[in-house]
Amino acid sequence: MRNFVPACVLFLFLCGTGTYAQTGTKDDFVVQDRVLVKYRGTERNVVIPAGLGIDRVGERAFAGAFIYTVTVPMGVAYIDERAFAGCSFLKAVSLPNTLVQLGRRAFFNCFLLEQINMPISLLVIGDGAFFNCRSLRELDIPGSLKSIGSRAFSGCTGFEKLSLSRRTKLGEHPFMGVRCSITYKD
Repeated sequence: MRNFVPACVLFLFLCGTGTYAQTGTKDDFVVQDRVLVKYRGTERNVVIPAGLGIDRVGERAFAGAFIYTVTVPMGVAYIDERAFAGCSFLKAVSLPNTLVQLGRRAFFNCFLLEQINMPISLLVIGDGAFFNCRSLRELDIPGSLKSIGSRAFSGCTGFEKLSLSRRTKLGEHPFMGVRCSITYKD
């Protein structure tokens, strides 16, 4: 019986209770000139610390990382080209209300991505930003969005519901392969 309690504590420590969010330490993030240039942590559920003082997630900062979720802090205005490309296990992303632009192929080939919010501050979605994000089911694109780049949502075959404004400028074939109908808000 003496070893039972420590064994239970060790089990809970290793397995977790599922009621907390994991986050990396500041040492897990490489920052240069207010740009997050690289994530080198091992956490699977990443909360980028607001204390880093970044305004941009740089090109390929998380590309190919083995992460499940990511929360981007307030103050970030740009997510650069291929910032999260090839994050094959990424399922959910929380974007701040300060974000104005998603770069080219920002979430390219994030096959398991199911959830992402589109903040009202967002103005531009770059070319191929969500190319092959096959697990996205529903997306409400804010009316404030000015443009969606070429093939931005191409290969997103899982969509069941998609809505956007008629005022949004569309690049070439932004919804190629999308099978659901698009609802226009205006």
